[in-house]
Amino acid sequence: MRLPKELIKHIADAIAAVLENKGMVKYVVSKAAISTTVAEVITENMVAEDKLKKEVEKLLSAHEDEIAKGHMDYRKVFELTMQKLAKEKGIVL
Repeated sequence: MRLPKELIKHIADAIAAVLENKGMVKYVVSKAAISTTVAEVITENMVAEDKLKKEVEKLLSAHEDEIAKGHMDYRKVFELTMQKLAKEKGIVL
């Protein structure tokens, strides 16, 4: 995971506060409960993205020779593969 838990909590707290302060939502549960849920969603998404990256790395490692022979940019192939698999799996990057 790229972000420390403390930073995720700070971001989740800020999201919950902004939504309430701008009158976009009215909470029927505590703001802390909303913030906790937002933090969980952020964390789950980051974990899913990390797993997806590992899957893409494994998939592309099996085709390294073909990528090199085709003079393809590994980073570009990686990003395109990430986008395709994310879309198939319903992961928001």
